[in-house]
Amino acid sequence: MQIRFKNIALFSALVISMLSSCKKNIDYDSENIKSENKYPEENKSNDLLIDEDNKPDSVVSTDKFCTDLLDESKNPLGKYQWHLYNTGSTSFTTDSPKEGEDINVYSVLKNECLSGNGVYVGVVDSGLEIKHPSLSPNIENVINKSKTWSINFRNNGFDKNDPSPTHDDDRDHGTMVSGIIAMRSNLGFGGSGVAPRAHLAGYNTISREGQTFQNFLDSLGASDAAKGNDIFSMSFGSNNLSQLKEDVPSVKASAEAFKLGTKTLRNGKGAIYVKAAGNGFSSLGLGSDSSCESAVKFKLSCQNSNMNFETTMAEVITVGALNAVGKKSSYSTTGSSLWISAPGGEFGKNKAWIEEKLKNINETIDWSKYRPTLGEPAIFTTDVSGKEYGASKVIDYTKKDPILQIGNSFNACDINENKNGNYTNSMNGTSSATPVTSGSIALILEANPNLTWRDVKYILAKTATQVDSSFNGINIQLENGSNYQAELGWVTNKAGFHFSNWYGFGRINVAEAVKLAKNYSSILGNYIENDWVKPVGMNFNELIKSGDLNGFTSEIQIDKKDSLVIESLQIRVSLNSKYIGDNSLELISPSGTKSIIWNAANAFSKNGNLTDMQLQSNAFYGEESAGKWKLRIINTGIHKIDATFKGWKLKVSGH
Repeated sequence: MQIRFKNIALFSALVISMLSSCKKNIDYDSENIKSENKYPEENKSNDLLIDEDNKPDSVVSTDKFCTDLLDESKNPLGKYQWHLYNTGSTSFTTDSPKEGEDINVYSVLKNECLSGNGVYVGVVDSGLEIKHPSLSPNIENVINKSKTWSINFRNNGFDKNDPSPTHDDDRDHGTMVSGIIAMRSNLGFGGSGVAPRAHLAGYNTISREGQTFQNFLDSLGASDAAKGNDIFSMSFGSNNLSQLKEDVPSVKASAEAFKLGTKTLRNGKGAIYVKAAGNGFSSLGLGSDSSCESAVKFKLSCQNSNMNFETTMAEVITVGALNAVGKKSSYSTTGSSLWISAPGGEFGKNKAWIEEKLKNINETIDWSKYRPTLGEPAIFTTDVSGKEYGASKVIDYTKKDPILQIGNSFNACDINENKNGNYTNSMNGTSSATPVTSGSIALILEANPNLTWRDVKYILAKTATQVDSSFNGINIQLENGSNYQAELGWVTNKAGFHFSNWYGFGRINVAEAVKLAKNYSSILGNYIENDWVKPVGMNFNELIKSGDLNGFTSEIQIDKKDSLVIESLQIRVSLNSKYIGDNSLELISPSGTKSIIWNAANAFSKNGNLTDMQLQSNAFYGEESAGKWKLRIINTGIHKIDATFKGWKLKVSGH
């Protein structure tokens, strides 16, 4: 018997995934799966050391809110939260994290005493348990009186401002996401969020009932309840196997909300929209195994971050996931629309613990049939409270499946710091990396509330840490014997920015970002969105022959008078083939920087044509746009099927 951790959830109106491998159910089948960081301390009295079971309605604020993650009397879980401060110590998993591989936030929380105080974060997700003892102190939730309040879109009998999960939800994705952002610190139990005093509001839009155009719009800043948010954290996406229509409710509403929110919210400075890239590196679920065969074979990403329309928009910060040793998480979707990476972890299991429990019931396990990253650390965060539900709970030890699902002593509530089952060490996915980024941005905005959404993007890119610096990309050998560089390693563009489709600009570095934010003077100028530009005098119907690595090149000229310093670059492309995923699209700037904007061997392998499909590359950030742009279409011939190139256009936004 083998375990399969799926990263998706299916919904009636739209196939949407909460981009974490943390799911209510784990499917057990026979498939063999191998792929997959001097001020007074806060409140020196014991006022905040409240009992976990008898929390107060409110907690008195002081001017500074210092958090020492290693103070076990105040933050007993802090020493385990490797994504915040990686000491290399145990995470109740088989493998230990690597010391130093974190977001560099320890000194910001402890010495600079930033906490996200005064910053409001909207969690657009499955729910948010508003009475959780580590979350409730950060929730203002009075309709028409608080700056923000939550919305319950479900027909579950709860108040309309209560997005808490029902018991049948078991593991609540949004509650886990919320804890990563803003678990309240210094309570004497639990640990800390990245921004432990940021304000939270939850919008359970990713429920069956929630997926309407208006609900998405309202959740993302168009309603009185949500318009006061500074940051919107979105750990969901579509695991589509073909081009998704732009009139799907979530896509259309998100596009409108992002445009409106960056222009009007935060008194015109613009809200910050943070979005998960996806967990589709080797599988998308949905019966995608055959679509991902080539990707798995060549060790390329089955899902491309450009497959989701929302992540191709200039207004969105797209986030990839890192593991506890500072490299791409095994599941993390790659692509040229990534902006930043943050810890998302792996699967958080303890093989020795599982083996011991199985031995007691005369069961064994063959680990070679499971993901090799199963025993690597995941993320510590809040779980649905109580020992009856959630990722942490009391289980039946006479059955194999629950033992595999719980996976370690922490989730089994055998550890004193988690005796009530209110926390988990098994949250993962770009669903985890996204709230890590959202919490980090809350600290940056606290340091400088005057930053615009564009300033935030610049600061993240400018201060990011270049992880896995030896990564040189992926070279594949085709059946005809040809070698093709199907994925690039780190590229330094002419503006001096390091970029990789694996990592975006690198891992978020909170201390450096806060330092820059405090002394920041914007260099970005007025924001201009140029019109779409097409090749001159070309009617395309170009045959792209299978296996011809010379491919076909088309050019677009941008005049000097239209030149911008690039902040965002998008193309729209039309390409026909029975195996569209066999084709690779390379975009080359006038400065000579190359970006693989669409990788070969992806999940669109045999699932329809591209019709004016929008793709984005951040590899050219900071370069001048004037000059000749080249799009090179290469048919790798994996399935020996020709393609037909139908045309493209290009759009630059910047200053």
